[in-house]
Amino acid sequence: MTLKKEKQFGRDWSDGKLNFPKHLTAKIIHSALFIYNADCNEETIKRIDYLTKQIGTKDMTYVMSLLVLPTLMNDMRQSPAYKDFQSSRNKTIN
Repeated sequence: MTLKKEKQFGRDWSDGKLNFPKHLTAKIIHSALFIYNADCNEETIKRIDYLTKQIGTKDMTYVMSLLVLPTLMNDMRQSPAYKDFQSSRNKTIN
């Protein structure tokens, strides 16, 4: 007797008890991790193509947004507007 291994990709571990926003579902996060953990650029491209076929372009938009977010945050921290905000914030606190 063999047991069938349950598919874990995109599994909702809350068994439907929690409502997740569309951009933070388990499927989206697992897809982002799958792409992020690729060994090289070629493998990354293959994984992106594979997932686009599996989950569709709308969900891939969410996945790619998650992957770009750290870069956007870093760019924002380097911007003059953010630095001005930080300096004004320090003046207000101190």
